[in-house]
Amino acid sequence: MTQRRGTKALVAAITLAVGAATTGVSAAAVHAPSVHAKGTRWDSVIVTAKNGHMRDAALAVKRVQGIVGTAIPLIEGFSAKVPAGSEAALAHTASVRSVSPDGHITFDAQTFDPSATATNPVRSTKASSLWSAGGYGQGVGVAVVDTGISPSADVTGRVVYGPDLSGEGSLIDTFGHGTVMGGIIGGDGSQSASGGHPYTGLAPKSTLISVKTAGANGATDVTTVLQALNWVSAYASQYNIRVLNLSWGLNSTQSYLLDPVDYAVERLWNQGIVVVVSAGNQGPTNGTITTPGSDPMVLTVGAYDDKANSTLSDDVVSQWSSEGPTADLVSKPDIITPGRTIIATRSHASTIEQENPQALIGDGYIKGSGTSQAAAVTSGVVADLLSVRPNLTPDQVKNILKSSANPISGVSANAQGAGRLTIPAGFQYVPAGMPYTQPSLATGLGSLEADRGGVDFATTLNGVATTITGEIDTKGEAWNPVAWTGNQWTGNQWTDGNWEDAFWGDAPPAYAPLPGEPVLDAATSLSEMLAHVQVDINLGLMP
Repeated sequence: MTQRRGTKALVAAITLAVGAATTGVSAAAVHAPSVHAKGTRWDSVIVTAKNGHMRDAALAVKRVQGIVGTAIPLIEGFSAKVPAGSEAALAHTASVRSVSPDGHITFDAQTFDPSATATNPVRSTKASSLWSAGGYGQGVGVAVVDTGISPSADVTGRVVYGPDLSGEGSLIDTFGHGTVMGGIIGGDGSQSASGGHPYTGLAPKSTLISVKTAGANGATDVTTVLQALNWVSAYASQYNIRVLNLSWGLNSTQSYLLDPVDYAVERLWNQGIVVVVSAGNQGPTNGTITTPGSDPMVLTVGAYDDKANSTLSDDVVSQWSSEGPTADLVSKPDIITPGRTIIATRSHASTIEQENPQALIGDGYIKGSGTSQAAAVTSGVVADLLSVRPNLTPDQVKNILKSSANPISGVSANAQGAGRLTIPAGFQYVPAGMPYTQPSLATGLGSLEADRGGVDFATTLNGVATTITGEIDTKGEAWNPVAWTGNQWTGNQWTDGNWEDAFWGDAPPAYAPLPGEPVLDAATSLSEMLAHVQVDINLGLMP
């Protein structure tokens, strides 16, 4: 069991791997025993290799007396455990692209602020125009990397359960965050249909792919998240994954050019997947966009309060919605969507609803607010759009949504980006200059510890109390960013992130000052579909 230092949140992770292509180097050469002085302090890292040099990067880890961990082919890298202080020498090895610290993600439930108002994002975003054209998300796979999606009538027959990366051994969403996001994206309102006004998600015929990365404590590590993204890449074609919902964020302290998570989402984007990321709930201060929402390529979403009416004049950006620019001076968020008091499916007896019983709506739903919710609304709209126009690229989708957005008068771009997501009446329209392609600039060569944002976690490894810090993954093994960035993605492991803030029940008024609302960190799980294999096979180091 893993516990977050200074909090009650726990960290859970499981190492899953998929066999990689083999190369002509013996296991003995890579796994030759190393002798370490008693009391050696270890750092967990993610190592990425230069293209085609994953084997050499692994051998470089051995040369600094490190231990090679789990392969992450998506970024041509692997986790590793190296003696403290050896990272600089390793990073300067010819075969190594970067060495990054391992990190951590946590979901924290929020306080409840009573209110009787619920938003109608289907109306506010004009997704109803896509519904009228038959665009309900049918045929589109939306991957939800989160705490899982519990079964409910609203999603019956439309959830694909990937591997459970939380280590919990259950597909049930025991924390409760992922089920809400899944319901906002793709719930069909079955449980509330008898009332005449069902709580329907944005894409009620879409397929939800649940990638579970955290258990009841709502916590996971960056390496686990990277593993989840690897899995999404590997199974994108099989499940027609066109949208990836990331309702969480890391308080990374490094540039997106180096960040391993940014590198991963850019690769997914280039693979044809629209990556939708919440901006964060740390507003209204400038420069509070979380990672990977800080990446210029992805679609980063802030939240606004539509007051549950059709009048545009009273719309306001939610006070807690994070604002740009990023540390790299990237203009973010890209757009804003409704994120206040959204009602969606609940996960019975989950941590969130036990801590926020006032947020429950009837027997099947729960209400909450945050940019997590706003991201899920956006993912649903994108699924609807792609079900009508399946040939659109991620860049084209982003351009269409930004070009048709409706800005709130008097609000800066740092708070709202291009403005409110509004599907144009002529959604067949393609803005001038299309197609257009965004450059992919992230290298993934940065630090896991920088991704953690200064939050280290304590756990037990092989019966010994250990703090996961530095360039180490959740197994206490070294991270190799170079190897991670060089390979193809096939379902291996990530290392750290913070799930997006949410306010369960009703959020405070957008205009009211908020005294330190906590941040919600999330992680996703997938069913146990990936086989455990030896590290040398994972890295392609076994003949």
